[in-house]
Amino acid sequence: MSSEQEHKSYEQLFILFSAKVEKVIIRTTLVFFILLICAQALLQIPYIRKHFTRVEPLEGKPYIMPHSGDEERS
Repeated sequence: MSSEQEHKSYEQLFILFSAKVEKVIIRTTLVFFILLICAQALLQIPYIRKHFTRVEPLEGKPYIMPHSGDEERS
């Protein structure tokens, strides 16, 4: 009889613990999702995008391969 009560007690404790963990995971996911939306919204502003990204200054500039004098020209 006491083993059965211990089992039920363990199950109740596990349910309480898992509910708390689920709340933490959901809240953390929600916070990161909101941060993602805010970061993406900030990147829509050109002044901020220029300072946050390394690629922005390179946009629209063609890549020029260095020319070495050893190659034959046609």
